[in-house]
Parts: sequence; C-alpha cells; structure tokens
Amino acid sequence: MARFKVYYNLGAGEVEITNVLQVSCNIGRRSPLDAYRANTAAVEIRYPSGYASPNAAYVPGTEIRITTVQNATERQVFRGEIADVEVTYGKPYASSTGPADILTLTCESYFATMARAQGNGYALAANTLANQCNSIFSNFGFLVGVESTFGGTTQFAATTLNSTIGDWANLVALTMNGRIQDAGPTFGLTFFNQYWKGTNVYGDFSDTGAGGTNPYTEITFDSLADNYYTQVAVDPESFAEQRVQTGAAPYRTYKVNTLNASTGQALDYANYLLSTYQTPALAISSFRVFLDDTAFNPTFGCTDIGTQVAVTFRGTTYQCIIEGAAFSGTPQGGVYATYYVSGADLNNYLLLNNAVYGRLDFNKLGY
Repeated sequence: MARFKVYYNLGAGEVEITNVLQVSCNIGRRSPLDAYRANTAAVEIRYPSGYASPNAAYVPGTEIRITTVQNATERQVFRGEIADVEVTYGKPYASSTGPADILTLTCESYFATMARAQGNGYALAANTLANQCNSIFSNFGFLVGVESTFGGTTQFAATTLNSTIGDWANLVALTMNGRIQDAGPTFGLTFFNQYWKGTNVYGDFSDTGAGGTNPYTEITFDSLADNYYTQVAVDPESFAEQRVQTGAAPYRTYKVNTLNASTGQALDYANYLLSTYQTPALAISSFRVFLDDTAFNPTFGCTDIGTQVAVTFRGTTYQCIIEGAAFSGTPQGGVYATYYVSGADLNNYLLLNNAVYGRLDFNKLGY
C-alpha cells in the first residue's frame, strides 16, 4: 500500500515525524510557458502533548523531506523548509494532553528563499551560464547548478539584478527553454534542458492498465488557450527585441524577456516559439493516479520533471513530458497523484534516433 513518510532535520540527521494525519504537496509547474514558483507542502499532525511540551523542531526554517513508500521502495517527492506553523487546539485537555490538538506545517522549497532575495542592483557580467551561477553563489550564497547537457558553457548576456534572484532563475530557464529542478536530492536549484530524464523507467499509463501500464483514474484534455500564439516577441536584456508572426493582425502575442547573448540567438528563439505555439490543439494537460492501483512508486515532481511518458486514452497513445505534480494522502495509504504534462507537439526539438523526437519534418533543430 502506498503511503507517505515525513522527516525533519535539524542538522544532526533525519527524524521521522510521528502522528501524521495527512500530507499534500505541489511540485513544478502546470505548462511549459508557466514561470517557476516554489514547491509547497502541507503536513497535518496530531499534537496531543504539544501545548505542554512543544517540539522545538516545528519552527520556520527546519528542513522537511517527504517521501512515498510503495513495494518496499521509498522515493523523495518534496524537500524544503518549514515556512509557517499553525496549531488548532481542541477539547478535552487533561493531564497535559490534548488529543484533539492539531498542528499544521506549511513548507516551501529552496526556490522560495531565492524569490525573496533582492539582487540589489548587482551587475552580473556577461559570461558562461556556469560562471554566472558561480557568481550568484559567491555574492548571494545560493546553490545553483547546471546539468552538463543543459549548456553550462553557453554564453549569457550581462544583466543587472534589479529584482529577485528567483526572477533571474526564471529568466535563465526561459532563455534556454529549459526546466528547473528545485531542491531535489539535496538543497539547491539545478537548470536542465527540455528533455533530460529520457523515457519513463517506472512504466507508462493507460485508462485500462493493459499491457503492463499503470491505470489512471481520470484524465483532462485542454486546449490551453494560453499556449496558442500567432506572434512572438523575444526581448533580450542587452539587445533589440526580435518579433515574428504568422497570419494577419490582430495577433495573439506572447512576449518574453530573456538573457540571450545576441540578436541572432533571440531571433532563433522567437521562431522556435512561434513554430511551437502557432497551432491550437486539444491535448492532455493532466491525469490522476491512485498509487495503490499501480505497480510503481513515482518520483515524478521532485526529481523526474522532464520525464517522457506514454499515456493511452481509448486506444490512442500520446507522448507527454511531466511538467509538475500534486500529491495528497495519508501515512496509512491512499496516496493520490496528479501529473501535469505537456504534449510532444509542445516539445518539438530534434533528438536523433528517437521514435518520438527524431522525426524529420516534424521536430526542430536546437536554436
């Protein structure tokens, strides 16, 4: 039976939290054009002796890690810190015990701290992305890394950090059309390319569970109006805006600020975005799984955002990329997971010798 475990860490090792009633967490984003925000979690705990003997660990800043356990395998789905603590005191209360007292821990991931940290006008020099990440660490103390295939050697333009460090991180992801892993196996933030986890190793999904796939309980298709544009304007920090369009006015315009290192790079990016989003389509946006019905234990959301999965609906198989996830359930079992996905048509880069992303005249070379 699938279930949650929750741990806190004060620096001397992890301690499992007991008396957990229910857990929920939200990871990643909903669609490819969404800005990244902090992952969040809520943990509800019975707190019968807390009024008389409060637990010193249950304070803002304490590290929290949440895992799912199934088939004797435990995998992390959230890592962050306590942001807020709320206690609801009930009746009765006797002998220093309140059996109806409930404590709720609201948690947030590493990105939340970055989103509150002001850049204070710091001049980040033009450099490779890896070196700019090193500058962020040296000057602000934030652990930011670049996965080797993402482009740590790619040149980024100079910029002045007039907003927050979180805004800079989102600009990086937008500029490279990449993804962010936020507080994964360890604290910190890592930039990845669009397709960095490859094909799902935990099994694919279907409405019947046939052929060794994992069954889902419901599925949502969405036309995603916010992912349909006939004009794209890419406005790089240090260069002139590049604007491309198709058809006639009035246009549906998508404008994005980037850290592109040249007008040519910005124009290539604009053409890629227009090619990707100029045709509206009804596609899978999410599907929900009851983990007890499956033979797998997912890590989707924390460390497997960017994983390609096949989702079969009424005989047709759709190739999707995991963008984010929401989990809810109890330590005793009954864990539900909703996966938010983007379709192959919104990830039309070219991967040689790949059955989905390696089709000539369908997929695009990198920009």
